[in-house]
Amino acid sequence: MAYSFPEEVLEHVFLFLSSDRDRNTFSLVCKSWYQIERWCHRRIFVGNCYAVSPEIVIRRFSELRLVEIKGKPHFADFNLVPEGWGGHIYPWIVAMSEAYPFLEEIKLKRMVVTDESLELISKSFKNFKALVLSSCEGFTTDGLASIAANCRLVIAKMKFPFQLLRIGRFPKWKVFWDVVPAYLPAMYSVCSGITSLNLSYATTQNSDLVKLVLDYIEDIGLEALATSCKDLQELRVFLSDPFGVEANVSLTEQGLVSISEGCPKLHSVLCFYRQITNAALIAIAKNQPNFIIFRLCIIEPRAPDYLTLEPLDTSFGAIMENCTQLRCLSLNGLLTNRVFKYIGTHAKKLEMLSIAFAGDSDLGLHHVLSGCGSLRKLEIRDCPFGDEALLANAAKLETMRSLWMSTCSISFGACKMLARKMQRLNIEVIDDRGPPESRPENCPVERVYIYCTVADRRVDMPDFVWTMDEEDSSSLRYS
Repeated sequence: MAYSFPEEVLEHVFLFLSSDRDRNTFSLVCKSWYQIERWCHRRIFVGNCYAVSPEIVIRRFSELRLVEIKGKPHFADFNLVPEGWGGHIYPWIVAMSEAYPFLEEIKLKRMVVTDESLELISKSFKNFKALVLSSCEGFTTDGLASIAANCRLVIAKMKFPFQLLRIGRFPKWKVFWDVVPAYLPAMYSVCSGITSLNLSYATTQNSDLVKLVLDYIEDIGLEALATSCKDLQELRVFLSDPFGVEANVSLTEQGLVSISEGCPKLHSVLCFYRQITNAALIAIAKNQPNFIIFRLCIIEPRAPDYLTLEPLDTSFGAIMENCTQLRCLSLNGLLTNRVFKYIGTHAKKLEMLSIAFAGDSDLGLHHVLSGCGSLRKLEIRDCPFGDEALLANAAKLETMRSLWMSTCSISFGACKMLARKMQRLNIEVIDDRGPPESRPENCPVERVYIYCTVADRRVDMPDFVWTMDEEDSSSLRYS
């Protein structure tokens, strides 16, 4: 069967495969199908720049046009990854400049991008069209000037320090560098078509718009959105003064309940609140069963339902039970192991989970690792999760992209045992206090970052990162 169709026909069939998993299955049928998939593959996503090497990617795919790479872990956005940890793009650019002269687009997130890297990009790819830098660092206007001077058709997008406004009736992103009064009339005619609104980092020169950007929108503003923006799909609400002793605006859970009632297409929420109730979250779960992304951050760690003082287990359990398509979840507050049992039981499609200041014991982590079959990324901070659950579910880690744990109860001894048990994993101990082996093995490490890799161990480790040696996991490899 593998040889029953001409290669031109198989190449045409391959173009209809949109899933990476389907393409991979296609390539495993036989050698000729593998080669066809290799020639036809035009884009690749690398979720961790250390999970694979540029050389392996180049051997596997010979005709790429779009490359998307992520560097630092997500918790770098919250200053939990030390400065100088890594995530350098330059080795990738050097390799790709020789292998992919017709590369058209590069998307980078949380990576160190130097001016030298940008200059090399500008001079290496003759058909280069787009560069997207999201939460990247290390470059100056000199590097951007190289892109502007040498890439005539390039579209450059940077998602920090400004954000993007997406309007439904227009096919492309609309970008506001500065939100000045003169620009606002352009928005009025399309307000009813807004699908995603996030101006949280835009430079604002209009007092009225300031009230919309952050929590100055208040409950009355969210209620107006619920009434007017029926096509709203994504909502982000940030606190204007998150560390203030008292709230300076009237923003409560009722505004979010109104949005869930009035915007039937809403599927993504990222909200920061000072307090929340079980009743509100249960109502939101019932109103919006189609949530794909639900990220809720309560500023006060381990905050209960502020009316009943009960844990938030029941309400987050309702999110799990009702929102069966959920892919991404962030949660904190007063949460016991019960909520993690809900997650392990019901969140079968969950791919990314972020947990902070929650749980009672290892049992909570065990529920998640043993129950969430689709889980790809797990991020944990300040939770009482330790060695037992991690080692008992070691096999699960090889099916995931990464696990980050900081200020938990993972010991250096457990990291060594895990390295012996699962040799495909790269286990990074990140500790500013010095070599972990200088302390008892049962002493918890500050941070541990675990990921599956097909590349050699990274060689650019700073002096506060240690990994187990490939050949002898009882020893450490230093930078």
